[in-house]
Amino acid sequence: MPDKKFKPSPYNYCDYRCERCDEKDNCRVYKDNAERVLQHYLKGENPDDPEVFLKDLHNIFAKTKSMIEDMAKKQGIEIDASPREEVPEVDPEEYTIYCIAHEYFKEASSFIKELQTSDIPDSIKEDFTDLIWYHTLIAAKSGRLVSGFIDDFFDDEVQEVEEKGTLQVIKKGIDLSKKALQNMLNELPDHLPQIADLMALLKSLEKQIQTDIRQKV
Repeated sequence: MPDKKFKPSPYNYCDYRCERCDEKDNCRVYKDNAERVLQHYLKGENPDDPEVFLKDLHNIFAKTKSMIEDMAKKQGIEIDASPREEVPEVDPEEYTIYCIAHEYFKEASSFIKELQTSDIPDSIKEDFTDLIWYHTLIAAKSGRLVSGFIDDFFDDEVQEVEEKGTLQVIKKGIDLSKKALQNMLNELPDHLPQIADLMALLKSLEKQIQTDIRQKV
């Protein structure tokens, strides 16, 4: 029986919410992770145990290194021959899009911590979970986006796919966060000032994506 065909990398469109994803049956990452967890259970191991997790992390890094080396070899790049000092570094805070995303992350984190000290109504618990999940993902993916602006490792076609995928998941995070905040406002009217500020930041982020993602501060 032939091997199942999976969607090709990169996976920058992924928001890591596998339980909600329509593509998980076609995803190599999901399959590999499911097999990893199953093997641990068959061995009587807890996949969430810190020692087990660190061992998995080591294996993942080793596999990733091998994949990068294979990609570099196909492009005729000798990684060992590339001096570290020639690798450009990106300061994400030079870019407006990252600054907005990071400010949203800080304000959302403060709001989340405040709400965690009180009882969240059952009707918005899922929205609260979305807010928590995506406030970190939006900032992380925005950082990943700007880091690729001067990345010459991949050719233009691959970079374009990377960028589009990263933007796709940022936009998804914005949309779901806005929906979550609107639903939360209906149940938590006393928090109107904080929610309004967060909505304004998300709208600013949307506008920046539409106008110029490479604009510098």
